[in-house]
Amino acid sequence: MNKNNFICVALCLSALISPAYAAAPPAETIVNWITNLNDSNANPPKAILIDHTEKVKLVSGEEAYLSGVSFENAGRNFWAGYVLTRPKLKQAKILKEFGGQSNTFKIHSTVYKGKPVDLVEIESAGSGQGTVESSKSLVYLSQWNTRLITEVQESSYAGRYDEKLDAEDCRTGSDDTGYLNVMSYSPYVVKTTVTGNACNDKPKGYKVNSTIIPIVINEIK
Repeated sequence: MNKNNFICVALCLSALISPAYAAAPPAETIVNWITNLNDSNANPPKAILIDHTEKVKLVSGEEAYLSGVSFENAGRNFWAGYVLTRPKLKQAKILKEFGGQSNTFKIHSTVYKGKPVDLVEIESAGSGQGTVESSKSLVYLSQWNTRLITEVQESSYAGRYDEKLDAEDCRTGSDDTGYLNVMSYSPYVVKTTVTGNACNDKPKGYKVNSTIIPIVINEIK
């Protein structure tokens, strides 16, 4: 085999071995693949902006992509969300359980029963009457479904207005935060909550609570 033929064969084999979607599908393709546009908060429904996309493995091992998106012309509490794209099927779906005012997520890699798995820490948020509430949900992806492992709630409230102070009384407010620490090589999550008032005098008056939570993935026996 001469040099030119060898190069041709090598390139052909490389093309066959490489996955069909080595990189994330273009934003326009993701939007066009969405099969549940009835769950879109955008007006019109296809006015969806892909803000950021990351590769994530479903629990089956299938490679997919998760996107944080913005819905144009949506209400204050409905402008953000998420889209899961499965190039293998050439389909995408809006994950209507999450979003609101946040489209931020993190992918955590761990090992469960000897198998590498991806977990997603996905945020939701909303606000009203001076209170901002949010949650961080740790899930794994099974087909189109999100399976909840655990979640942590957060809230921020400046406090009730006090006439003497001519301002909100921080002692009546709240500043509650939470963190999810996924163990890299063992099936556990450390869930930590930090709760207190809105006076910004940590650590005074704040309570810290940590719980170790086992990861359970029913699809892996």
